[in-house]
Amino acid sequence: STQPPRPRPRPRPVPRAKAPPSSPGTSNNDAVPTDAVDDDSLFMRNRGRSAKVWTKLKKITAETKKKVASSDSEGEQSESMRPRKQKKISGESTRMARLMSETQSSDSDSGSDVVVTGGSTSKRKAKGKERARSKSRSLTPPPEMSREQRDLLRNIVRETLGARDRDRTPSPPLDPDLSTDTIVFDPEVQAIINAANAGAKPSESNPISHSNETIEIFVHWKPHPRDEQGRKRTDIFKLNRTDTFRELFEAVAEDQSLLLENLRLSHNNIRIFPSVTPATLRIWDEADLEACDKTTWEFLHANPHKAGHNGSAIEIASDSEEEEEDEELLQSDAGDDDDETLKLVLRSSKTVGNDITLTVRPTTTCGAIVQAFLKKAGLAGQYGKPAGSTTKRGRGRKSAVASDKNPQLSIDGDRIDHGVPISEMDLDSGDVVDVVGL
Repeated sequence: STQPPRPRPRPRPVPRAKAPPSSPGTSNNDAVPTDAVDDDSLFMRNRGRSAKVWTKLKKITAETKKKVASSDSEGEQSESMRPRKQKKISGESTRMARLMSETQSSDSDSGSDVVVTGGSTSKRKAKGKERARSKSRSLTPPPEMSREQRDLLRNIVRETLGARDRDRTPSPPLDPDLSTDTIVFDPEVQAIINAANAGAKPSESNPISHSNETIEIFVHWKPHPRDEQGRKRTDIFKLNRTDTFRELFEAVAEDQSLLLENLRLSHNNIRIFPSVTPATLRIWDEADLEACDKTTWEFLHANPHKAGHNGSAIEIASDSEEEEEDEELLQSDAGDDDDETLKLVLRSSKTVGNDITLTVRPTTTCGAIVQAFLKKAGLAGQYGKPAGSTTKRGRGRKSAVASDKNPQLSIDGDRIDHGVPISEMDLDSGDVVDVVGL
């Protein structure tokens, strides 16, 4: 018999599989369509802000971003600047570097107070030593010296240097073209030249003066007449005859604390300059020079009556006693006489550039004035005493017959007799009078 067929079993329900995760390889067709969602609808809109306000807020936000970016860059730089751990150097190389540094420091800073000793030192100690080397020493200035101490030291130095003999300076060779032996002068000119050479050149019978090349210069300092605290002083200097006065100028200027251009030196009331030599002034043994500053020099020349004692100014004490000796006729001190005096400047053809000043009384005769002039000029030996008056007192206008050698005073072109008092000439103090007939 046939069995009936078995009934088919029901299929069990298969559970649904979960959807696999989306991958970049999936196509757009597999994406599940979704509805568009409006995000703005989820927020509340601020209707009170305008476009300008939003622009301002955007600027503030941009500035904040810049600050954050700059702070980040600074942090990176600080991290890059952090010291890295250095590698250890072997002991032999460290010892060689230390020896080389000691050698360099001893060569460069031999006079420093820091001494490098052996042994290992830390970096901090080395830096301290370098700072000690860089410091400069403070020097205390010496105390100021008084004027008396400076003068004493200068005199000591001057005496020490003056005691040493200077080497003789060779004289310049004579140029034969400058010789005047072949020139023939007129008799009158030749007589003047012979008289000048006889009075200027030293005597040939005294060779000792030529053998000594060192001369003594006496410098007399003249303060300003209005300077009550000014002091007169005399300094002695030794100078070679052929050397210039430049060293003398510098020494006097240093003693008086003056600039070289403000110093004035004169010889016989004639200013001399640093480039002049004693041989040029015909100084053979010793000489007296007067020194003053520029202001005093100008003041004395502008006010000659305030110059005080003048080396070429003399006073005639008597007028009627012409037969007395010259020492009684001449006086240099006029303080004892209360009479009015006159200062006359006398010049002649033989005293060109060296005028002579005489202080006379109104009663002095012209003959006494001429005699004093000849003695002061060094011409008294060439002329005798002035001849007596040929007329009575008064102007002798060309009334006397003058000889070839009859020195007389000439005022306004007229020769004055020797017996005429100077008060009759109507002269003022400081007038210039010529001496003719030489």
